[in-house]
Amino acid sequence: MNITKRENEIIKEISDNPMISQLELSKKLNISRSSVAIHVMNLGKKGVIKGRGYILAEPSSITVIGGANIDIHGISNAKIKNGDSNPGKLQITSGGVARNIAENLRNLSLSCKLISAVGEDPHGEFLLKQIDHAGIDSRYIIKDQLRPTSTYMSVVDSTGEMINAVSDMEIISAITPSYLESIKDIILRSEIIVIDTNISEASLGYIFNTFNKIPIFVDPVSTKKAKKISAYLDKIHTLKPNLSEAEAISGISMNNKKNLQLAADWFHKKGLKRIFISMGKKGIYFSNASGSGSVSLNKELEVKNVSGAGDASMAALVNAFKKNYGIKKSAYQALIAASLAVENKSTVNPLLTTKKITRLYNEFASKKK
Repeated sequence: MNITKRENEIIKEISDNPMISQLELSKKLNISRSSVAIHVMNLGKKGVIKGRGYILAEPSSITVIGGANIDIHGISNAKIKNGDSNPGKLQITSGGVARNIAENLRNLSLSCKLISAVGEDPHGEFLLKQIDHAGIDSRYIIKDQLRPTSTYMSVVDSTGEMINAVSDMEIISAITPSYLESIKDIILRSEIIVIDTNISEASLGYIFNTFNKIPIFVDPVSTKKAKKISAYLDKIHTLKPNLSEAEAISGISMNNKKNLQLAADWFHKKGLKRIFISMGKKGIYFSNASGSGSVSLNKELEVKNVSGAGDASMAALVNAFKKNYGIKKSAYQALIAASLAVENKSTVNPLLTTKKITRLYNEFASKKK
């Protein structure tokens, strides 16, 4: 469906005020009333407007809740020497787990809205422009006057592996249960909810207790933050931890394949429906009620930046779920998405598309026969 620039302007005005008149629209957009009537009629034919009073048809949507950052990556030209200045390059991009997942979802042609927080500062303005440019619905992002936009700074060696990182994410505390309550009806219309654990335990609890009829996908983010979800595993549909995060939540050592299955069984007994454990270069371990196993691509990757691998994987898992793929195929597609992410210097690879994932999956599947 092709929506023109003018039609998008009308959609925005109607979203802000569904009872706006055609005369008011003509004045706001500086066009004639007859032109407004034609655009409104066309939007009705396209199914964007339905009924009277300009009720907008809500697209099948995914809500992503969590962090949006400015990412500063220091990429060394050679092996990192601790305690010394390392020649390399500095890269400043938009980031944040939730924001990255949302951009990957848009690259996979999925509609999504982002609930996050930015400061009223240059970094916040930059992020909002990037978010809008990616086609992500930014209407529910909080603009905080008191705190600076979240910033994440990492040091990456010449192989693409992250050596260390520091993050300032105080602003994420603006996503309170009361704010989520204020947009409850919007979130309830979601087809899928994706969250990262950067948000507070209180807000996580509100989401799990209020929206548990909707499939909730969770990225644990880190070993420390992963523990926040321990009490809510029965309300999570899909969990995507790495080995250390899975170990932090379950208390089971991830040092061998047998323990992976023990951990998966532990998660399922707690009520979790599906788990995909990232094993780094060794692939992904997957498990649900119908089966478990592991997948790997068995190929050398040209690693340029590992920072966005997990975010790409999560977006691919959401896409696979929407397409009703089985768990093993979903794991393969998540792994392919991660491989495409690490081969690009940016945190989000703009070349990550459904078409490319499908093509690479089909090529891989044909080799396995």
